[in-house]
Amino acid sequence: MPPQPQPSIKDLVQKAVADAKRLANAQMALAKAELGESGQKAGIGAGLGIATLGIAIFAILFLLVTLALVIVQLGLQPWAGFLIVAVLLIITGAITGLLARKQFTEAKPPSLALAEFEKTKAALSGSPVAASTVVDPVSAVDPSTIAGA
Repeated sequence: MPPQPQPSIKDLVQKAVADAKRLANAQMALAKAELGESGQKAGIGAGLGIATLGIAIFAILFLLVTLALVIVQLGLQPWAGFLIVAVLLIITGAITGLLARKQFTEAKPPSLALAEFEKTKAALSGSPVAASTVVDPVSAVDPSTIAGA
C-alpha cells in the first residue's frame, strides 16, 4: 500500500470542526430524548402533586370545621368556637410568615458560581479578571451546608 500524503492543516481543522458539530448534534439529540421522557413524567407528577395539594387543603378545612364544632359541643357559642379556630390560624400564619422572612433574609446569592461565570467570560473575551470577582472557593462555601451532607 503506497504511503498516503499528509493532510493539510486546513483539512484537519475542517475535520475537527465537522466532528465537533456531529458530537454537539448527537449530544443535543440525546438530551432531547432524555428530557422528553423526563419532562412527561415530571408533568404527570406535577399534576398529581397539584391534585394532592387540593385534596389536602379540603381535608384541612374539614378538620378545622370539625375542631370548631367540637369546641361548640364543649359548651361555647358557635361564633366563639369558630373565632378560636380563626385565632389559631392567624397565630400559625404569623409564625410561618416570620420563619419564611428569616429564611429569605439569610439567603445569599451564588457568589462562587457568579465569580466562575465572570472568570469564564473574561477568559473568553481575553480581558483580565477583576480582583473583586476572584473568590476563594473554601471561604465561599458555608460550613453549615456541608455539615448536613
